[in-house]
Amino acid sequence: MSDTTTYEAIFYGPNVIAAGTPRKLEYVNGEYQQEVVLEETEDGSTVRRSFRIGHETEEPIPYRFVEEDTEDPQGEADIPN
Repeated sequence: MSDTTTYEAIFYGPNVIAAGTPRKLEYVNGEYQQEVVLEETEDGSTVRRSFRIGHETEEPIPYRFVEEDTEDPQGEADIPN
């Protein structure tokens, strides 16, 4: 690792927030960030997407979209009989 405070990452996912988009990220405690949340505001609504780091070790470091949990904490459990 060099003396820089940022590294290049590329985000892959199902929308324009992460359609192979390269971005600069800051190291956290001298290491790559394991999870990143990207936020975009368009037409008055804000969209947040979570990404996890890939296994590759050369820049640009790939991050993959993480499916959001659609669990309803007030809903009933869906357990087959």
